[in-house]
Amino acid sequence: MNPPTERQLEIAEMMLRYHEAHDEWPTQREIADSVGIKSTNTSQYLAALIKKGVAMKLDRGRRNVALTDKGTEMIRQGWQPTLF
Repeated sequence: MNPPTERQLEIAEMMLRYHEAHDEWPTQREIADSVGIKSTNTSQYLAALIKKGVAMKLDRGRRNVALTDKGTEMIRQGWQPTLF
């Protein structure tokens, strides 16, 4: 499996920083606004992060995607490709 793209990693980092600041995961709209993409395109990036094991789907309303432990570790260690 291919490692996450730079854009996917940017989104994962945004998600982690948001979670650290607000103690909840961002909505797709908040992610889109933060990284400068259309909110309709956010789901494709999140689906790729889920497929790669960086994020996971939650059984919640709008805040339904969170980083996995692997994703959190990857961002905190500076996106090192050796984690894949």
